[in-house]
Amino acid sequence: MQKIKEYIFDVGANDGSDGIAIALKNKNFYIHAFEPNPYLVRKIKKLKKEIEKRKGTIINNYKIHCYAVSDKDKYSTFNISINHRVSSLNKLSKNLNKSWPGYEDEIFKVIKKIKVKVITLNDFMKKNKINNIRYIHIDTQGNDLNVLKGLKSKINNVSEGKMEAAINKKNAAYINNHTINDTKYFLSKTKLKIFKIKKIEHLSNGLVLKNEADIFFRHTKIKKFPYVNLNYNLRYFGRVIGSRTYFKDDFFDFFIRLKNFLIKNY
Repeated sequence: MQKIKEYIFDVGANDGSDGIAIALKNKNFYIHAFEPNPYLVRKIKKLKKEIEKRKGTIINNYKIHCYAVSDKDKYSTFNISINHRVSSLNKLSKNLNKSWPGYEDEIFKVIKKIKVKVITLNDFMKKNKINNIRYIHIDTQGNDLNVLKGLKSKINNVSEGKMEAAINKKNAAYINNHTINDTKYFLSKTKLKIFKIKKIEHLSNGLVLKNEADIFFRHTKIKKFPYVNLNYNLRYFGRVIGSRTYFKDDFFDFFIRLKNFLIKNY
């Protein structure tokens, strides 16, 4: 088997849906995923096995690492919220009840604190002899910019990526949450350029909150990137996780499984 030399990083893997979906869609890339919550890491490994069973194939281009990622190597406190998706290294904003009405107790409330190992991607890449990141997906709840800072000089070895940022400090969900302007300033000193900013809509008590945005960036000097297929259906993975797949899911997976069986045996 030819060694894969193109890498995708999924930082803040949550339940693993994004990273595993990307791995299935991009066989020529190796996906390194990072998630500090050990409960979610177990959940990710379970999901991977279930998808492998449904598809009749081994996903050998994906690995989950139980680390938090930031701008310094250290051990730190990780705040686990009721909704695991919003857990963070950062503490919650004291203005949360005003800027995120209806979210404080039902979504953001911290129910557990654990000690986690925090690494930088610069050190991870050196240790694993990785020179380039073709695509990076970052969702670390108020810490995304620190993930980029932790790349140090290797940030200029990133081809393309996506991250989140707060619209402004006042309505940020976390203390020390970076903003769009913080991100613009930092990236202006690198070879990465923002090409799209898309506000994220959250619904609460009939209100539409626009406190965060997705930021898309790419390298300014690299003219042609190896194609990364990001066209996948996260709802399917949600149904697999919840054991509530539709007939069409099972029907489609049966034929994928049959196809993979035939490829292996004939």
